[in-house]
Amino acid sequence: MLKKIVMRRMWRLKPDIRERVCSRLESYGLGKEFITFSIRRGDKVHEQFAKLVGMDQYINAAEVAIVEQFGGVPPSIFVATDDCQIMSKLREIRPGWRFVSECDEHDASGFDLRRVRAWNEDETDEHFYKFFTELYAMASAKYFIGVAYTNVSWWAFFMRQTRHNFVLLDAKHGCVDCVFNHW
Repeated sequence: MLKKIVMRRMWRLKPDIRERVCSRLESYGLGKEFITFSIRRGDKVHEQFAKLVGMDQYINAAEVAIVEQFGGVPPSIFVATDDCQIMSKLREIRPGWRFVSECDEHDASGFDLRRVRAWNEDETDEHFYKFFTELYAMASAKYFIGVAYTNVSWWAFFMRQTRHNFVLLDAKHGCVDCVFNHW
């Protein structure tokens, strides 16, 4: 509960950064009802404990959401990811769906903590603009589909207005409370 209070009432982007982030997000024309996928790869592929969730699991969860929450009509899907290579795969799997992402404008090969020290100021700023745009999309989406093994999902969770429509593919039955109870 304390994290939710901090995220909603105390943590804010500086006005100029918030304006730039919101402008980027608005440029995708998502409207008020869209799905967000949070797909974490990057350096997680090298971590032994991380069992990465496949694209088919995201698609299956979206198909359920589309029927239950969107009247059977696929909404736009904003993909927040650190591995832009997955965008072509998603579009290949469901060519009739509209996937949008910061990857379309700002290609990224995957976040790797080991490379951060080598970034210059512009690269660092761009990384965080992309990150905050994705975070705002995840927090404002009608339906969130992601994984518990990235902190980004938890940031989005605590920023969201409700726990409804928040699915973690690597949690038992997608149950967020199950993850909390496990801790």
